[in-house]
Amino acid sequence: MSLRLRCAIYTRKSSEEGLEQNFNSLHAQREACEAYVLSQTGEGWSPIKTAYDDGGFSGGSLERPGLKQLLADIERGLIDVVVVYKVDRLTRSLADFAKIVEAFDAKGVSFVSVTQAFNTTTSMGRLTLNVLLSFAQFERGVTGERIRDKIAASKAKGLRMGGRPPLGYDIVDGRLQLNEREAQTVRGMFESYLELGSVRDLHAHLFANGIEGKRWMNRREEPAGGGVMQRGALHYLLSNPVYRGATRHKEKLHEATHPAIIDANLWDRVQAQLEASNGRRPVGETRGEGASLQGLIFDDRDNPMVAVHTTRGVTRYRYYVSRPKITGQGEAGSLARVAAGMIEPFLLEQMEPKLSASWRPGEAGLDRLTAALVRVTLGSDAVTVVAKADALVADQGGDDAGGNVALTLPIYLRRRHGAVIVQSVGQALPAGRLDRALIRALALAQVWARSLEVGEIASIKDLAKREGLCAHYAARLLPLAYLAPDLTETILAGRQSRTLTLKTLTDQPLPIAWEAQRRLVSALA
Repeated sequence: MSLRLRCAIYTRKSSEEGLEQNFNSLHAQREACEAYVLSQTGEGWSPIKTAYDDGGFSGGSLERPGLKQLLADIERGLIDVVVVYKVDRLTRSLADFAKIVEAFDAKGVSFVSVTQAFNTTTSMGRLTLNVLLSFAQFERGVTGERIRDKIAASKAKGLRMGGRPPLGYDIVDGRLQLNEREAQTVRGMFESYLELGSVRDLHAHLFANGIEGKRWMNRREEPAGGGVMQRGALHYLLSNPVYRGATRHKEKLHEATHPAIIDANLWDRVQAQLEASNGRRPVGETRGEGASLQGLIFDDRDNPMVAVHTTRGVTRYRYYVSRPKITGQGEAGSLARVAAGMIEPFLLEQMEPKLSASWRPGEAGLDRLTAALVRVTLGSDAVTVVAKADALVADQGGDDAGGNVALTLPIYLRRRHGAVIVQSVGQALPAGRLDRALIRALALAQVWARSLEVGEIASIKDLAKREGLCAHYAARLLPLAYLAPDLTETILAGRQSRTLTLKTLTDQPLPIAWEAQRRLVSALA
């Protein structure tokens, strides 16, 4: 008597189209698979009654109810053979296929394709399946490219590819058609924004007058939309080129694809006001108050640094932020954001000794300094200060710049809790300011080295697995256990060069010889 093999039949169809019919693609797949199982009755094959069907689910994902049920039943030991009509019914992803086959193998389950007659219990069958599935994945990628190209071509012609209609338009035969009543509302919004001067005031105006957003019928023929538009939606509406007759697709803008609601003059005026407002008040922050360097400080790409502040609890934090960082237009310099509480005291400490005693003696330190400054430029390794020559003591050694003196102050940037700290290159390490990351790495490396030496851990790979780290990262840290004793003592005391950090010390292989290590550390200084 032959062994009974329990056969599960899995079917899938990507779209929901036609599933409502009495006989659809899923039924056809199942019939073919049942016929194949019946032909193997002599081998002990027998179909189980559970239907594992996924109608309307893509083969590019494992998030399918029928497939999940199939895998769960395999895990419970209820299935011996999985039968499909074609390999790509199971999945179109090579990576997903590898996971599925691994789950099959773990439970001794075979996989059979009716039209391709494969069996994954043999190495040749698995190789052939992998090749076939690679083509299925390639076909899926090509299909995706075709869809994206079709969407791009449709956008260029002004055709709508689904989505909600914008206020002022209706979608008729796949194109935007003016809704005159709503178009008047849109024109009123643009004109009111110019008059009121801010999106916040426009939102209050619309709320007071009961002006609502777009209402439409969704795919289920249910009413959707309406209600007063929030400030984010209003900002998007005011900057949406659809209202001047253009269609945007990713980085491209296709002109004159449908009737415009806003003329070019009104559009340009609104965009100019939006840009000016964005510069004055960046998202999530408000304009900095008491910003001593406002109008004086720039990044090294000649962008002005805008004074902003934010409040967390009762604490207020002030910053200088490069304008492109705020507006998203242009390229910010190498130091795009710096805390006012860092750069202002730094400049005062560096420049106050250089100020002449006769320069505004009755004013406070920072006010006295800013009155002497013409320009401050922030770079990654230096701050360039242009000051009035008559405000400085003689023989500063700076370059004359039209009656002013340009001074270069070398700096060193480091981070603490994510904040950029500006320090003079000649400034000593503050007491107690140890490089805790580097010290921790030295201690870890010592512990790891002992574990390897006594055989507690067999390899770096096992070490990384135990510590939950990347093996490459563990391999970079481990040589620190064999750092020269004098170098280790210097780091533990916090006397190392400012440029000697965990990153610089592990960016390249650490030499075994102590003298070579000393030369490397000296080169990093």
